[in-house]
This record gives sequence, C-alpha cells and structure tokens, in this order.
Amino acid sequence: MTENEKRILKAVVDRGGLLSPADLINGIAQQDRKSVENLVVRGYLEEVPQDVKGVRLGSTYSLNFYRATEKGLLVFSPWYIRMWHGLKGDVRTIVIAAITALVTSAIAIIIEKFFR
Repeated sequence: MTENEKRILKAVVDRGGLLSPADLINGIAQQDRKSVENLVVRGYLEEVPQDVKGVRLGSTYSLNFYRATEKGLLVFSPWYIRMWHGLKGDVRTIVIAAITALVTSAIAIIIEKFFR
C-alpha cells in the first residue's frame, strides 16, 4: 500500500460511515481515482450501491458510496487486535481454551497451597 493510499484509508476510517464519491474521490483523494480503486480491489474499501432520487418525478439512479471494510479498519488497530482477528475459528477456540485452562490451573494451585 502506498503512502497516498494509506492517507486516504486513514481519512475514510476517521470519518466513518458511508462516503459519497464526491467526498472521497474529489475531496479526500484529491482526484486520485486510481488509489481509491486500488483500495477497493484489495479489499480495504467497499462500494455500497445506494438509490438516489433523480430530478424527475419517480426517477432514481444508483450511486456507489464507499466505506471501510473490516480489513481496512484493522490496518490502524493495535497489534493485539490485528492478531486476534488473524486467528481463525478453530485456532481462536483453542487459544481461549488454553488461557482458561492456565487460569483455572493457577487458581487451583493457589487454593491448594494456601488453604491446605
């Protein structure tokens, strides 16, 4: 990811919610549509189609708004949150079970030593 793409992604994460193409491409990205498209292709941003009312009565058209994905949000998260989300289903369950077993064992040892 280039520095410009990182700057764009940081601005999108800080603003949160849906951003219109005008806000994102013309404002934040400063007309750099290629960087925005690269972020979409790599999965850091997603396009969310929204129906917008047209000028004529009853007419609508679809406009793609942008928002940060979970992957995009994790770029600026602390290391332990990135690591936790990096662990997938079964591995995460194993880690939780191991920590629970260690804490339970430590409590059992303390109770055994001091209350015997």
